[in-house]
Amino acid sequence: MCRHVRVPTMWGIPLRLFLAALALGLLLPLADRVLAPLTAYPPLDAGAVGSLLGIISGAMVTLAGLVFSALTAAMSLGVTALSVRISPVFQGDRVIQWGLGCFVGAFAYALLIALSIAVGGQAYRPWASTIVAVIITTGCGIMFIAVVVRVCRLLNPGGLLRRLAAEGREASRYDPARFHTRAAELATGTAAGGDAVRRRRRTPRGDVVLAVNIPRLLDCEDAWGVRIELVPSLGTPVPVGGLLFRTSAPASRAQCRTLESVLAFGDVLSPASGPFGAIRAMVDIALKALSPAVNDPSRAVQALDEIEDILAELAPDIAAREALLAAHPDASVLRDWTRSWDDYVAAATDEIRQYGTGSVQIQRRLRALFDTLAAQCEPGQRGALAERRAVLDRGLERWWADPLDRRLAGCADPQGLGRAAGTAEAPPA
Repeated sequence: MCRHVRVPTMWGIPLRLFLAALALGLLLPLADRVLAPLTAYPPLDAGAVGSLLGIISGAMVTLAGLVFSALTAAMSLGVTALSVRISPVFQGDRVIQWGLGCFVGAFAYALLIALSIAVGGQAYRPWASTIVAVIITTGCGIMFIAVVVRVCRLLNPGGLLRRLAAEGREASRYDPARFHTRAAELATGTAAGGDAVRRRRRTPRGDVVLAVNIPRLLDCEDAWGVRIELVPSLGTPVPVGGLLFRTSAPASRAQCRTLESVLAFGDVLSPASGPFGAIRAMVDIALKALSPAVNDPSRAVQALDEIEDILAELAPDIAAREALLAAHPDASVLRDWTRSWDDYVAAATDEIRQYGTGSVQIQRRLRALFDTLAAQCEPGQRGALAERRAVLDRGLERWWADPLDRRLAGCADPQGLGRAAGTAEAPPA
């Protein structure tokens, strides 16, 4: 879990490719010299090859700078027009990382080969090095096209929303609930009034408690002969110096470090943390689109399309989990460490509903969302949806003075403004 929620960085792949290019640029000239007596290479103009490699080297470093400048401008534009949540998407994109690594690596490789030709004399025939240089340059051309296509796709609001939704679904494989299989045992191990264990260091992943390795925590209790109480609940931010645990006996510095490593910290609003983070990232994009400075409700409708899809996939899983919790001897503890269906619905729709009171398009799309989910989810999950649909009904008289606007805003329409009359009303939940 800690490795999964690690903040994405652009250092890893580009640096590895750069070092690999350096190693290749040093080893291939040696291979050319070793193989030259064993093969009948045709004559090769080393001066012309050296000039060509010099051109490739200069072109690659210029191309890397150009792509970096374009990427910075794209990120700035995306943050301004969409949301600050898209920055990690650019940082963690593999195509962009491989593109930058290929450009910088090709520069380093061509520079080293050109240098080896300059000091190798007329007898040096760099056939293998030249062939590899041609292959690398061809690959860089393909990567340049791939980087441009990927940046344009990420700046497309529809494509970006689909990307965030996909990351949220992928992150569901790292559901922290699987770490909480023995939560009831931990709940009985309270140490009220005991010694405090506080957070000592800050991590770049974030400050929110995402998961607790309960089996390891219980092993610490058995090995140390103490009772340990976990203070923050999941999803709670804990700053440096914040209270993490209480122990029935004073803990040493090494034990405090061990206890802190039992917790996984991260950003709860990141798509990498799971579907909830993906939903919140898309809600941020929708709220930005509904702001007076942007005023783009169609983009908010696109966000609601993806949010509806995630909620429809989550509904049966949450219903099954609630059924298991109902049979658990200490379900209240586990419920504190999981998000309910009401939590997901509130986080996904409440702010958009409040900010979209002046948009017929948002009102109609929200009604369609509530109706669609109510028809698909379990009966026990329909209360949260019906409650919010009733808010929209009560607001018709308050938000819309003209009868036509009230009629249009009161229709459920998955397209927002797809049809003047909307769609047929769904049966009440």
